[in-house]
Amino acid sequence: MSEGPEERSWVIGVNQSLKLIRSGKAKRVILAKDVDVMFATKVMNEVKRAGVIEIDTRFTSHQLAEKAGVDVPTAIITEF
Repeated sequence: MSEGPEERSWVIGVNQSLKLIRSGKAKRVILAKDVDVMFATKVMNEVKRAGVIEIDTRFTSHQLAEKAGVDVPTAIITEF
């Protein structure tokens, strides 16, 4: 995820992520391992409905924020 904003092929945040998941465009969902259970369940249910999408839960919300280059904890990043 070291691409510039104009070359970026990922989004941060639940609304944009769910939009990609529901449209079938998501390739990989990186879900922070320290997110709220209800949040994780909502995302996982959408992923399950969409079919086969890679899910990565190795990182914390602080690690995802660092990867994305933002200053606030990040619960989800979705690659497309």
